[in-house]
Amino acid sequence: MADVPPAATVTAADRVLRTIAESILDDADAVAGRIAAMLLRDVPEVNVDPLSVEETRRSARATLVALVGGWRRGEPLEQVAPPPELLFQVGIMVRDGIPLGPLLRILHLAHGEFADEWDARIAAAGLSPEVQAQAMRRAHQITFAWFDGLTARLSEGYAAELERVARTPERVRREAVEAALSGKTLDLDALSRTAGYEFRRRHIGLVLWRGTPISDGVPAVADAQPAFASLARSIADALGAAQPLLVSAASSVAWAWIAVREAPTADRLREVVEAARPDGVSIAFGEPAAGLAGFRATHDDALAASRVAMLQGGPASGAAIPFDEVELTALVAGDLHRARRFVLRQLGPLAATDEETARLRATLRVYLEEHGSRTATAERLGVHPNTVSNRAKACEALIGRSLRERPVELQVALALRETLGDQVA
Repeated sequence: MADVPPAATVTAADRVLRTIAESILDDADAVAGRIAAMLLRDVPEVNVDPLSVEETRRSARATLVALVGGWRRGEPLEQVAPPPELLFQVGIMVRDGIPLGPLLRILHLAHGEFADEWDARIAAAGLSPEVQAQAMRRAHQITFAWFDGLTARLSEGYAAELERVARTPERVRREAVEAALSGKTLDLDALSRTAGYEFRRRHIGLVLWRGTPISDGVPAVADAQPAFASLARSIADALGAAQPLLVSAASSVAWAWIAVREAPTADRLREVVEAARPDGVSIAFGEPAAGLAGFRATHDDALAASRVAMLQGGPASGAAIPFDEVELTALVAGDLHRARRFVLRQLGPLAATDEETARLRATLRVYLEEHGSRTATAERLGVHPNTVSNRAKACEALIGRSLRERPVELQVALALRETLGDQVA
């Protein structure tokens, strides 16, 4: 018969676990970020778009909060329901045609990562060997019970969702979009009839998303897709276009296309998008392009613009991001590691995070745009020309070369520094 630990050891282990549970909840964003990064690295099937990291992080965080919160409240772990964020992501996997295997692998890997998190915190708590062993044993019991139940529930949910979306209108639209983006030669008339969208016209691609703070026990966002569909229709109506084509990419992300007979000017398109966009929603959009190749190209542009916007963080109220305004940054920022190295190599100490250095960078950007004219720069910034001269000299001292050397590289590096923010360091 196995030895039963003394009551004092059990009590001490339980007290430690509750303290650690509190610390995990306090660090929920960081823990979820690590789990999400690991999942997107080791389960490539779920990395379907540039916003997958955030979507997976939200699901991981909500799952972590549900587990720890349910245990702290004394609820039977088998009765703690999967959080809405996770259920929605399972639905996205079904609609993306991702089989059940990767979902089960996600659960297995997430379980291991979370168990390692418990173990690391218990090991760092400075406990006696007896209390540490009991705490680890109890932590593993908790996580195994939860993830066993979660696996069964999500497997059932996957099967139910698979049956539900077998031939729904959304599934038909998604299949049409996948076909159009595949790069294959297609019967455009048949594809247009299937999707209810005219693929032979000019297209404007959009990526719509919104970010909402996550409150414990409350979904990160209500279903945003109906609002996105209404928003895309409003933009299409303002442009005199027919019904847009829209598919969900994540719980708070949608891809859309608007088919127009005549391409609007860049100013008109931005005006329409900004007028329709509600607070809290961001819209990245590509340039109008014709035919099936244009359908793909404008979508790629919108995705690239959305990547830049997410790197920048974006205002809490959202933003309208036309691709043509961020094209150079999007091109160079495709490889983040190389982009950071480029910025640091070009700017050196001028890439620092303090306010004074940021003021120097802002002056230098205008100075380069004005082709080195201190008078024009001073007029734009509302400062004395001598101030511009002094700041330009300070910039030269920091980067270690004349501002006349490689000015294009300097301008690109400054734009990337603004986009990447403190991630450059």
